[in-house]
Parts: sequence; C-alpha cells; structure tokens
Amino acid sequence: MRLVPEKSPLPRLLVFPFGILAVFGLAIVRFKPDLVLHLAHCPLRDLTGMPCPTCGGTHTAVALAHGRLADAFAANPLVAVGLVVFGIWLLIGVLTTMVPGLRRDLVLTSGEKRTARILAVLIILGAWIREIFR
Repeated sequence: MRLVPEKSPLPRLLVFPFGILAVFGLAIVRFKPDLVLHLAHCPLRDLTGMPCPTCGGTHTAVALAHGRLADAFAANPLVAVGLVVFGIWLLIGVLTTMVPGLRRDLVLTSGEKRTARILAVLIILGAWIREIFR
C-alpha cells in the first residue's frame, strides 16, 4: 500500500455532487425525522420478512444527524461506520481540492485488493447475521 500523486481528479471531484446531496439528506433527517422514518421501508424485509444488512440505516442516519452516536451504532453499526467514512471522504475531498499539494491516490497491490474485498464481504455478512438474529 502506497500513496502516489493523484492520477485522476474524478474521485476527488465527485465529492461536490455527493456533498450537495449529503447536505440535503442531512437537513431532511435533522429537521423532518418523522417524515423520513415514516417513508423508510426495507424492500427485502417487506418481501421476505428477513432484514437486509442495512436495515436500521434510516434510524442510524437520524441518530447521527442529532449527534446520538451510541444510538446510531446500536441501530446499525455498518451504516454508522459507512456514514462516518463518507463524511471523512467528503472532508478530505474538499481539503485536497483547496490544497493541491495534498492530492494523492492510494495504490494497493493485487493481494491487498483481494484482502480488502474479502474483508468487506465478511463485514457485510457479519452485519447481516447481526440483523437477522437481533
């Protein structure tokens, strides 16, 4: 794993449209949580009765928007970590756009990529098992 000079600006520039959507989403879950919670449904749970790995994600987003970290992680740790990582990505994207000297790409070897994929699958499966037995 190494950091190299940025080859393509696309991942960094995607921060801006996703950031705009995130601001609107944050405003909705912060100021209209009842509306969001009322409209949220899990299609997998509706069809099969079995929760998906992200069930509870809306409750997690509402809890994070209100600063209740413990409630967010209790609702769904996978979504909570994902939203926090997304926020960090947004901040890094804005920072590296403002300070060009910080622009770097993370390069992984093929073995590291394989390990990362396996780890991601295991984390998602673990979250799904947690949701099923909760």
